[in-house]
Amino acid sequence: MTTPSSSSEQPAAEQNRRNPRLLILLLFLLCGLFIAGYIERLTALERARQEVDAMTERIAASQQRRASLLAELQRVQDPHYLALQARDLLGLAPEGELPVVVYDAPTPPSQFAEPSAGQTHPSATPTPAPWRQWLELIFPLSLP
Repeated sequence: MTTPSSSSEQPAAEQNRRNPRLLILLLFLLCGLFIAGYIERLTALERARQEVDAMTERIAASQQRRASLLAELQRVQDPHYLALQARDLLGLAPEGELPVVVYDAPTPPSQFAEPSAGQTHPSATPTPAPWRQWLELIFPLSLP
């Protein structure tokens, strides 16, 4: 009976010898799967952090735009703003006022031309003094 037991123990010993190798191989595969899953989760975490950073930047930009729009709203709600816009953009004036529009006089082209070899300075007609221009603008029939 010892002989049959030794023969039955021998295949069990062989199985024990094979099992650790198979077990180690399975453990390595399982560790590889865990590592792959961990790396995948780390990349997902990095993507989520990048999205959070991008959203934080967008929130900061939106808050800055909101602050500038609120400042613009306060400026537009000023009662004098409408009158200034009507005066500046449309050329309108309140009742009882006469609008005065001042145009720049065109400059003669000779002032910008380079002097020729025989000329020492460009000839130009003298422009009247600013007070004289205003006087002629307000009272066009005044004497020169």
